[in-house]
Amino acid sequence: MLELLTVLSFTGYIIYLKYYADQRSTAEKQADQLREGITLFENDQFAAALAYFNHAIESQPKLGVAYLYRARIYRKLGDTEAALTNLDLAKSYDDTIADLHLETGQIHYERGDYSTAFQDFDKAIFHGGSAEAYHWRGLTRQQTGQPTEAEQDLAKADSMVAAAQVMLGTPAPVQTGFVNRSSLIHAGLTLVNALVLLYVIKHSPVIHWPYLLAAFSAGAIGFAEPRKGWVLAMLQVLLIWIGYTFVVGPAESSVDREVEAFSLYGTLGLTFVGSFLGSILKRAQAG
Repeated sequence: MLELLTVLSFTGYIIYLKYYADQRSTAEKQADQLREGITLFENDQFAAALAYFNHAIESQPKLGVAYLYRARIYRKLGDTEAALTNLDLAKSYDDTIADLHLETGQIHYERGDYSTAFQDFDKAIFHGGSAEAYHWRGLTRQQTGQPTEAEQDLAKADSMVAAAQVMLGTPAPVQTGFVNRSSLIHAGLTLVNALVLLYVIKHSPVIHWPYLLAAFSAGAIGFAEPRKGWVLAMLQVLLIWIGYTFVVGPAESSVDREVEAFSLYGTLGLTFVGSFLGSILKRAQAG
């Protein structure tokens, strides 16, 4: 029972970290995955980049960003039909990537199909709202006899560019809000994990299972909250200590009480160590 509980707890943390703790969009995750090919494209190594994205698509046919960059390569090479085909393929898998609509709109604009281009830029704004999307929609509105709306879009694009330049020229803002939705969710998970650890400490005949669960769960805390993980670690330690001292109490048998003491204090120490190591791992991954 204890072995199953430990495995399930660890598995749950892994699933959470993989699918819910990472707040990046799908496009951002794919771009990081395809960074080598994107770098080749940005360095005008189109043949190598094309081979890279061909291989990526063969391995994972639903990578929308891979189709996007393959379309950009074809567009650079003058094959707009192949570019549109790749963009349409990407949209069939995920049409929420704003750059797919932006790229499609630019091709239609260059062909003089302004009504279709307008729809593409509209979708790009809906899915991302970048300055470039507003700029192109403004240009399209100029071509379709909407001068007032065109001026508004172009002004919006200019203001977004100016804001971005200001941000680039200043230090990264420090997050002053220490408590947010994400940290509250992690605090709730920490509470659940503290209860599981308390149960394992009370019922495990050996110290290995609470130590194992404490190390893994604390590592997950640090990975999920590299900046505030120490607070969650303290919360977990406090909850376990209060629960053991004032709620469940030590065992009556001296032998069981000694095992519980080793499990308890070892778990408390491993919570801090694991949280610290998890935060280091997260920062290393981000870097």
